[in-house]
Amino acid sequence: MEKKEDQPFIKLEKSDINGITSKLFRVPGHEDMVVRKSFIDVPDEEAENMSIHEKTEYLRNNATEFKKIVDRIGIVMAKTDYIVGADPVTGKPALFGVTERIEGENLEKMRSLDKEIVDKVDELYAKLIFDLFNSYKENNSFWCDPRNDQFIFGKTEKNETPEIYLVDVDPAVIDWNTVPMEDREHLFWDSLGLLLSQVENMEEKMGEKGFRFKKARAAIDKVKMEIFNMI
Repeated sequence: MEKKEDQPFIKLEKSDINGITSKLFRVPGHEDMVVRKSFIDVPDEEAENMSIHEKTEYLRNNATEFKKIVDRIGIVMAKTDYIVGADPVTGKPALFGVTERIEGENLEKMRSLDKEIVDKVDELYAKLIFDLFNSYKENNSFWCDPRNDQFIFGKTEKNETPEIYLVDVDPAVIDWNTVPMEDREHLFWDSLGLLLSQVENMEEKMGEKGFRFKKARAAIDKVKMEIFNMI
């Protein structure tokens, strides 16, 4: 039996920020955070007998492990935690994701890139490309689904200097040690292709024919050459 929950949020209002995978809310008087009433995916085979508190701990542990990858890459992630409480509508136990609010613009939705962000996006994807390659060589876990819609260029209440923030609270991670040897090379090229598609999407926003990011493109060329030398 689930234990009786407290109500962590007396009133939730629809947030003016568009969510990646779900609706986001705000708490009046606490504009520095965004709340997601979360029906976050926990694999059935792992969650079948989990209480909502165990699911919370499971997600917190996953977030801790992913933060290690984020720190390794060298990108900034919005602070996130999970809180168990009562659904304000049904009164039943619900899981809430509470995320630091980032005031800014989603990379995917940008129609053009200002000069102040070009180098930051270039550097971001160079880091992601090199981390994919290094994880492949060293059999580490890696972030397998980076996309432009998971990032916001903006600032927080505590940091007025604009940065690119990762705001996805539910990323996909794969451990190379769990990938069969016959599938690894295919997965690597698929993952690199995904990164390239995101780079191309951002390059198109420059509005300049033939524009290419310098660092990201150099990273792709270097990684391709090293992979071919490994074969």
